[in-house]
Amino acid sequence: MATTLETIRSEIRNITGTFPFFTGENEIGDNVIDQSIDQAINVYSRDFPRIIVESEVGDSGNYYPLSNLTSWEDDFSEIRQIDYDAGNRISSDEAPQFLSEDNGDWKYYRDATTRYFYLPNHSPDSDTTLLVTYSARHTLDSTTSTIPAQHEKAVVYLSVSELASTLQFHAEKAIDPPAGANYISMRNKGSGFRSVGTHFKEKYVNELGGEDLVGASHWREFDQEFITGDSYFFHSYAGNS
Repeated sequence: MATTLETIRSEIRNITGTFPFFTGENEIGDNVIDQSIDQAINVYSRDFPRIIVESEVGDSGNYYPLSNLTSWEDDFSEIRQIDYDAGNRISSDEAPQFLSEDNGDWKYYRDATTRYFYLPNHSPDSDTTLLVTYSARHTLDSTTSTIPAQHEKAVVYLSVSELASTLQFHAEKAIDPPAGANYISMRNKGSGFRSVGTHFKEKYVNELGGEDLVGASHWREFDQEFITGDSYFFHSYAGNS
């Protein structure tokens, strides 16, 4: 069965069981569960981003808007590699022609409204296909998921950790004003939720391979700049072995 938002919700409920009794503005509902899932997916996406390969056709120019890439998200997505003139790559058994950012084959560029990748040494025409590999945020909704099956359990654990943090906040908030005889009970609940959050964050890390595992987002980190001087943090894997 395909993973959906309800699948992850159900897995979380299997772990958490019935929520503690909160009322009014502290009430816990499905919206809070969904918020914890969103938070977990954001963290997971930075640790193990979705990798997408898309074809871009030349227009005889040097500048190509990053917004042309279907799932590109400014300040999150990163170009991982560009294979130049790749239209017949497989059928003709050709060697890839990877463009190197380090050698100046391509760069990021931005004007007042748009971000581009810039090809200073190439002006590909409509017969030239560029295969652009880039990172994107994972998505999860009522019908589809981009989270790999082997990492679904890790996302569930991280969602529970995020949910425990929210429950801790609600428990602490319920203390004041006034808690009276419930003060010690609610304070203990807050501490308990903090411990649960830490425990499931550790389970998330272990499910992904432990502390020594280096996520995809950590490949060869170094600072890049747009031609205009704006900073752009980039992680390249063009030279991975």
